[in-house]
Amino acid sequence: MKLLKIYSKGKILNFDAYIQLQELDRTNPNFKGCGNEFKHNRDWWVILDKKKTIVAYCGSIYTQGICIFNRAWVDKRFRGLGLHKKLIKIRLKAAKENSFVAITYTTKDNYPSANNLISCGFKFYFPEYAYGGDEMLYFHKDLN
Repeated sequence: MKLLKIYSKGKILNFDAYIQLQELDRTNPNFKGCGNEFKHNRDWWVILDKKKTIVAYCGSIYTQGICIFNRAWVDKRFRGLGLHKKLIKIRLKAAKENSFVAITYTTKDNYPSANNLISCGFKFYFPEYAYGGDEMLYFHKDLN
């Protein structure tokens, strides 16, 4: 499997994977109604299998020294292989360039995601504004 950064701050780095990701993200029932997330302050990574099919992906948003982890997905057939942790770590590495904190959230019933975030150094917190909704668990990690 291969990890690739395919989109960076408005620039497409791998056109074929970018098109595949846009379709996958648009049809993913977990992200229905979220809209276009391919903007100038975003990065996107994918993990491809041997057939160059996306089996996992994630994105980051950068704003005012904050990196917001948005969208993380791993195909059910590839869960339990450490792909989500790999995606967390690549986003943390990228975030350290221009951000002082990384924040994210997950649903309350997504224990594997919460455990992966905690094992990568994230801590639970209560944001002033529940930007992902009231039914989410929120995490942050200082990058200094």
